[in-house]
Amino acid sequence: SFEYKRDRSLAMNVPNMQITEMRGSEWVIGSGYKFSDVQLPFNFMGEKPKSDLNLRFDLTVRNNISVSRNIIEDTNQPTSGQRTYSVKFRVDYNLGQNLNVAYYFDRVVNTPVLSNAYPTANTSTGISLRFNLAQ
Repeated sequence: SFEYKRDRSLAMNVPNMQITEMRGSEWVIGSGYKFSDVQLPFNFMGEKPKSDLNLRFDLTVRNNISVSRNIIEDTNQPTSGQRTYSVKFRVDYNLGQNLNVAYYFDRVVNTPVLSNAYPTANTSTGISLRFNLAQ
């Protein structure tokens, strides 16, 4: 999949004669694949599970910035903004009719536009088990 998103918002402050503009753009590139009828090499609850193995990968790049525009003085000043890179990967498999196991990896890196903020990076990874109570 491929997505391109844009957004823009304007707010006017009449007493200060300022306009605050917030705009952003985002690119998302995603891919997925499904392996049908994958049988695990070990027994689970007395039998070898056979189910679909789903893979999903997303790469996202987002730019956003806020600019304060003074109408009287005709000045423009960036007040905040950042460039965000995000990588997401997920593999899931149904162990039974109601039990799903998944491995996930998420990494988000933020680079600020202004020099008064620090770049940050967050990573989360793990295994999740989901038990569905509905039939």
